[in-house]
Amino acid sequence: MIKVIAFDLVGVLVTERDIVLTNEEDQLERMFGDNINDADYLLEARKLISKDSVIMRVTEDLIDKLYAIKDKDLFHKIKQRYPNLKIIIATNHVSFIRNFIWETLGVDYLDDVIISAEIHKIKPNADFYNHILNKFNLLPEELLFLDDNSKNTDGAKKLNINTIKVDKKTNIFDEICSFIDQNNKINRE
Repeated sequence: MIKVIAFDLVGVLVTERDIVLTNEEDQLERMFGDNINDADYLLEARKLISKDSVIMRVTEDLIDKLYAIKDKDLFHKIKQRYPNLKIIIATNHVSFIRNFIWETLGVDYLDDVIISAEIHKIKPNADFYNHILNKFNLLPEELLFLDDNSKNTDGAKKLNINTIKVDKKTNIFDEICSFIDQNNKINRE
């Protein structure tokens, strides 16, 4: 039985808006990905901007203008249908994304946010997924992980974690419901 659903952020819950970025913003955005910690991000960003406080402000502003939420009611719909499920976001990103996540996606329905730069682990490495399993005291089959990157879903599958590979056409709510309902049916038999 699924107890926790873990969502990747970019490509799953949010898309990147088609906007014109300054050269500085473009270079910063390229550094958002596989961050094992914020210190490495800041070290690289200091090559563009000398003050950490300015880097943090510019980064948070960039995040706010770059990301658009795909389905603002997704978590609400999931919690209505499956009230006992925990919903988390598990993303490879800098920690400066945290405010955006809580302010736009989740105070009411989101149970946790796991960010690679804060736990010093990145997908698709097993230690990232094991962190989630250990934190929530889960067996692999009790976790459903959604990501748009095949390497990340493959990494989860190696640990026997349930996955849904998301693409632009995926109706995430329908896919989750189908998976959970089928999983529950199998568990009852």
